[in-house]
Amino acid sequence: MRWLFLMLALGCGAAAGYLGLFEKNSFSGYSGEQLDMLEQELAEELAPAASPSRKRPLPLRDDAHHRLQDAQQRLQAERQRRQFFALALGGMGLFTLAAFFARSGPSRFRPRASTAEEARLLAAVGNPAVLQEGARQKAASLLGVSPDAPPAVIEAALQAQLQQRDPSRMTGLAQALQDQALQQREDLVRARDLLLNKPGPAQAPPPQE
Repeated sequence: MRWLFLMLALGCGAAAGYLGLFEKNSFSGYSGEQLDMLEQELAEELAPAASPSRKRPLPLRDDAHHRLQDAQQRLQAERQRRQFFALALGGMGLFTLAAFFARSGPSRFRPRASTAEEARLLAAVGNPAVLQEGARQKAASLLGVSPDAPPAVIEAALQAQLQQRDPSRMTGLAQALQDQALQQREDLVRARDLLLNKPGPAQAPPPQE
């Protein structure tokens, strides 16, 4: 709708520019009062019998009559040009205001709707930044390091944790304990990958001999 109002405003502006530049005639420089006086004089010249205050001794010749009629028509055309020019300017201003309000009206409520939608989304799934930071804190706690520890420290902590859960040390234990140790090794590798931002599925490296 805003674009429609803008196009209409441009159309009215173009019409006003055309009327103001290309449709002028010899009467365009006259004021409204001067046009009234000229129109009255032309009417008296064309119809001398209808005006008792002014009498002509001789009737007009055909060429003079045509010139007076042409002047009268150009005067009326100038009046119409001024009317259409004023209408075009008024339409341009009106449609410009309509385009402005059509643009600014919905935008005032858009931030509220967006904020409400974001609030519902965060309530449903949580803030991604907070979730990411929580996962890093958990991974760092699992490895026994700080979240901003250097990569060398994280790798050393991983190797130490993996050695404690070496499958060769689990020989003779129950199968459930062995499975738990393998799952912990995978969790430790995932924690290392999360802290180091490594893509791909985490897999525990083979135990060192």
